[in-house]
Amino acid sequence: MSTTTRARESRALAPGDPASRPTRILHVTDAAFSGVLSAVSTIARAQGEREDLAVELAYVPRPSSPSPQQIQEMVGSAVRVRRLAASTRWAMPALTVGLASLLLRDRPDVLQLHSSRTGMIGRALALVTGNRDRTVYSPHCFAFDRSDLGRRSRRMFLALERLGTVMGPRLVLVSDTEQTLARASLPGARTAVLSNRVDARALGEIVAAAAPPAGPDRPLRVVHVGRIAAQKRPADFAAIVRAWADPATRPAGAPEIQARWLGDGDRDLLGPGIEVSGWLDRQQLHAELARADLVLFTTAGEGLPVAVLEAQALGIPVLAHDVTGMADVVVDGVTGRLCPDSETLAAALVELTLDPDLRHRYGAAARNHVRAHFDLHDLAADSLAAYQRIGVDLPAPAPERPVGNATAPGPSTERGTA
Repeated sequence: MSTTTRARESRALAPGDPASRPTRILHVTDAAFSGVLSAVSTIARAQGEREDLAVELAYVPRPSSPSPQQIQEMVGSAVRVRRLAASTRWAMPALTVGLASLLLRDRPDVLQLHSSRTGMIGRALALVTGNRDRTVYSPHCFAFDRSDLGRRSRRMFLALERLGTVMGPRLVLVSDTEQTLARASLPGARTAVLSNRVDARALGEIVAAAAPPAGPDRPLRVVHVGRIAAQKRPADFAAIVRAWADPATRPAGAPEIQARWLGDGDRDLLGPGIEVSGWLDRQQLHAELARADLVLFTTAGEGLPVAVLEAQALGIPVLAHDVTGMADVVVDGVTGRLCPDSETLAAALVELTLDPDLRHRYGAAARNHVRAHFDLHDLAADSLAAYQRIGVDLPAPAPERPVGNATAPGPSTERGTA
């Protein structure tokens, strides 16, 4: 058994004297894929690097989830990973039974629930098992805020979120705009912000594979990143790309573009003629992003998209719909463009394709913005401060002795990002 593994086992979640054991943090999600998994694994990894914290990640798989071994690599060997379901068929019942068992047996000091279904089930279980005051919820995008859903669906999701807030009012949001939305929509919510982070300096050191600058000999590379799902408005992305591909409808004077969706999912939502990469591991994704000239990020709602942070850390300008979570990372007219609708988004794409100097300025500003505001530095300490701001009573900390450097999930495999 390795030294790190022994350290993890010695810090495993187990009841004990608060003065003589680490603070125990349990992360739980049913969204073990894409951007949510990237965000959760980054927090857990940073926390696990501290010897005064004992961290676990419990999850149920989705069809596109990485393997348990790959998830373990993402969070690091200091974090214990529990897969609560053997298959996706009975995932939510397995999550309910498994989480109830963990709460009754281990009683973690902090229970952080990620995504809406886990948030609803977990807060109900925390309430009946006496863990309400140590439970926090991170939706990673409120469904009632998504513009791709009908009014009736949004009202239903808002009602469910308000019920969840009664069961557990402590929310850790991933962006300031998500916090503003929660405060306006969920009476009684106690909120704090812990933004998603990336290893900005490491990403900034990635050098694109040998590819000449865009010009007469190479079309501009325009990409979207994430899971192909209605939330990402893939039909809008496809419509802009198809209009560009047809010389009869291409904007006058605009150069040729090469469009690609980095990720996978329901390809029928894109329709024919759009190149899709399939799921990529982190190294592959970063290499593909580094070759891009622009990110065209159509979306109906976000928390704070990790894919956009990574693209900007690589110096790639982002053009996106102006929805919750986007204004926190894309500074309109400085690091990229935020647009109210797809027509404006297409016009912004024309502007950027015709002006390489503007693309360069946006890219440089984007890289600096992410380094200044979304780097991994102090993520673990910031997470503890966020818990305390919303009333989670943490044990008195033991003297901290770091066991390594907190880093983002490195060469491990993740199926896409959002």
